[in-house]
Amino acid sequence: PDSPTRAHHTMVGFTVTTEYPTAPTVVDDGAPGETLEIIPLGAGSEVGRSCVIAKYKGKTLMFDCGVHPGYAGISSLPYFDEVDLSEVDALLVTHFHLDHCAAVPFLVGRTDFRGRIFMTHPTKAIYSMLMGDFVRLQKGADPNDVLFNDKDLQASLDKIEVVDFHQEVDVDGVKVTPYRAGHVLGACMFNVDIGGLRVLYTGDYSRTADRHLPAADVPAIPPHVVIVESTYGVSPHSPREEREIRFTEKVQSILRRGGRVLLPVVALGRAQELLLILEDFWKQNPEMQRVPIYQASALARKAMTIYQTYINVLNADMKAAFEEANPFVFNHVKHVSKASELDDVGPCVVLATPSMLQSGLSRELFESWCEDPKNGVIIADFAVQGTLAREILSDVKKVTARNGQELQLNMSVDAISFSAHADYPQTQHFLDTLAPPHVILVHGEAGEMSRLKRALDAKAAADDKTMNVYTPKNCQPVEIIHKGESIAKIAGVLAERDVEEGDHVQGVLVQKDFGTMLLAPEDVNNYTKLRTSLVTQRQLVPTKVPLATLRFALEALFEGLHTVTTLVAEDDDDADAGTKGDDANVAEKKPRAKKPKKEITEIEGGEDKFDVSKADGLSINNDMVTVRKRFADDVTGAEHVIIEWNSDPLTDMIVDATLSAILQLESEPEGLKEAEAGLRDAIKDKDTNEAEKWRLKVVAAMLTAQFAQPVVNVKKAQLTLNIDGVEAVIDYRTRTVMCDNEALKQRLDTTVSRIDEAISDAAYGNIVHSLSGTSTRMT
Repeated sequence: PDSPTRAHHTMVGFTVTTEYPTAPTVVDDGAPGETLEIIPLGAGSEVGRSCVIAKYKGKTLMFDCGVHPGYAGISSLPYFDEVDLSEVDALLVTHFHLDHCAAVPFLVGRTDFRGRIFMTHPTKAIYSMLMGDFVRLQKGADPNDVLFNDKDLQASLDKIEVVDFHQEVDVDGVKVTPYRAGHVLGACMFNVDIGGLRVLYTGDYSRTADRHLPAADVPAIPPHVVIVESTYGVSPHSPREEREIRFTEKVQSILRRGGRVLLPVVALGRAQELLLILEDFWKQNPEMQRVPIYQASALARKAMTIYQTYINVLNADMKAAFEEANPFVFNHVKHVSKASELDDVGPCVVLATPSMLQSGLSRELFESWCEDPKNGVIIADFAVQGTLAREILSDVKKVTARNGQELQLNMSVDAISFSAHADYPQTQHFLDTLAPPHVILVHGEAGEMSRLKRALDAKAAADDKTMNVYTPKNCQPVEIIHKGESIAKIAGVLAERDVEEGDHVQGVLVQKDFGTMLLAPEDVNNYTKLRTSLVTQRQLVPTKVPLATLRFALEALFEGLHTVTTLVAEDDDDADAGTKGDDANVAEKKPRAKKPKKEITEIEGGEDKFDVSKADGLSINNDMVTVRKRFADDVTGAEHVIIEWNSDPLTDMIVDATLSAILQLESEPEGLKEAEAGLRDAIKDKDTNEAEKWRLKVVAAMLTAQFAQPVVNVKKAQLTLNIDGVEAVIDYRTRTVMCDNEALKQRLDTTVSRIDEAISDAAYGNIVHSLSGTSTRMT
């Protein structure tokens, strides 16, 4: 289902920019930066169990989810406990190698993960086969090492959604695009756009084409952050042709001395590359054809149909070869599924799994052949730390068999890499092209990562570029502040207006996921799934304030901002009666089209006791707000006004001010209205002596409301109060308070100052502010 659309109901302002292809856009350059958090749950300063979390703007993505080949059981998994897996929106799996995908069934079946899963078509097809084989092999293992079962695997397969290279997928507003990564069939890099922040996760990639796969793509739009593998650190690969020659010469050398050649491989991926090389070499050298080549993997044989199915993702040479024949039908390769099927009586070449010699047929053959110096093993993949493959490359003389027996390592050991991981020149050129401001290294041992970081830092400094390189360990977060532009497209009637760069526009800001539009309120229904509604509010306020007094107060309060007119009750026989008022303020009664009548209260006979149209009242801004006066009745039992308005931010503020004026008029101290009226008349007549007398009475009325009624001496302009037996005298001409009680004296000083601020200095032509909200001026 679509994500909910959110509307910010406040009117917001933006600045117009002219850089738009089809519709105007507005940019908020003052938007604060937000934090991108990258957390390696695996492959942080290590090779294995690739799993990287990215969090930004409330979205959480997981890149890859594999196991570590050097460990077993729970220990081989990524550090899932470090994050809340229920918050992960999507898992993006780059390819089918176990260190990138083998923890997916566990994630789906044994954790709180509820997100979506994406892979390319070939990756899902091979993942299904590999994981099925993984489950089968676990059935004979220690129960503590069993990570998942067939049910978990099927649950993961049901969740996987397949994508094509360069296909953009929307995941709750996050734009996900896979690019070719080389490496193995179907491998991809994922470029994600989260609210304008672009992050590229390479997974395992190679920028050099091999015999059956094209090189990795370079995204057309540079990312802000690149999460890149550092498997080979600063080491360069020799050219592919040179490595092929070294490989075939080494194989030929072992066979000529009567030995057997063991090639530990992953069932799918580099195995196919080596088979293509060997098939071609055997074809060109007839004397080699008497030596059998065995592919000891039933899984690899079944998976060959997948290679034949997905010809479209292979390189141009393979596509051309398929026009004549299937290049994956090998004439010199025999398929076997167990050691007993080997014709182990003379020289032969065996490709056996797994590539790290940890278990399986490759381990069985290694233990059988390692003590014979005529035999040889060639490690053609990257040897992960903690595995037997890595151990024998360190020039050891003895190894320990699975049964604990110590074996002499007499066979030759060579490493000729065909692992299709990027080397330093590839990584450097790739990053030079993309020029990201931030690079996060993963999938590399700590030493190699550190060396690569230093090399990249030095290259960036030499090129005078800003590139921040990070080398996090597992569970060590990298936080990057990204300040991007906040861009909103203008649509509807706002887009029809002539605007120039730098102009300010305002409207309703509507956001869906990370897309934002600025609309006029009347266009919200047309451009979104939102529906507007009109809320008419009524408030009953008990008050005895006459309408004329209230109108006078409101006119003074809203002077120059809002108009106040008089409404008359509608007769039953003439609902269209006009309004009446004094000559300057008579306004024709207009129908209130925006206010559909509501059934507020129903009684027997259908009469609406709150039919406000039958009462006199006031109209503010042509019925934006109406105030109807009603006398005590059977429903309310008190004289009151009913305020009615259509709710919106502006009208709500007008109603608040109106209500405040009513309550203020209602709560005025006794005698204050008379004193204020006398003061206004004196000011109008320009009678200074009378104005001073009435002003003193205004002060007396205010003091009465707060303390007690004072004795007023108009001649001396003094007010004498007795408060709880303590006498105080206020000389109003000098604003002096005389009192023996210091605390009371200070209170009266403060009160007199505040009264002066409230009524101002009317005697000298300043505005006099009354508590009723009216104002007068002596001129």
